[in-house]
Amino acid sequence: HTIDLIFGEKKVSVDIGFIVFNFQTYPNLINFFKENDVEIEKSDMSFSVSVENTNFEYCGKGLNGIFSNRSNLFNLNFLKKQFKNQSEHKIRKYTLDLNSRKIYFENKSLNLTEKESDLILFINSLKRADLKKIQKTVWGHSNDLETHTVETHIYRLRKKMIKTFEDHNFIKHDQDGYFIN
Repeated sequence: HTIDLIFGEKKVSVDIGFIVFNFQTYPNLINFFKENDVEIEKSDMSFSVSVENTNFEYCGKGLNGIFSNRSNLFNLNFLKKQFKNQSEHKIRKYTLDLNSRKIYFENKSLNLTEKESDLILFINSLKRADLKKIQKTVWGHSNDLETHTVETHIYRLRKKMIKTFEDHNFIKHDQDGYFIN
């Protein structure tokens, strides 16, 4: 289902049937969804391509998919490209490395869990992330579930940030939700 949106004098056609995105590389889309109260849903998507008459094949799911063309096991440029795309993200003054699951600032680093990394990326992708959106998107919980999972993870992450970086203001909260300061 495609609709036409007008921005100034420019017409943009948008397929609103469903859009696949991630929080790391689509912050403007995330902001658009937030500003327009568009609900988002976590899903497990995959992608593959095989270019006819070439030696290029790729699938983004698992090692067999990434290395469907076995010669890429020894192709350093291919390997660098695969891991660079998921590697470093700037989160204010910090650098978040998703491959090592560490957050860095100057000469200090902190090991993170997968959920802590996901939580940081999700909150950072929005102006404010309310509790229900975090529960639904990061944990996959329904909005009516009573749980303190998010608060507990944020509390523990704040303690780790204080201990390692002496940062008492990394994740803040106000009436509109959580945000990275």
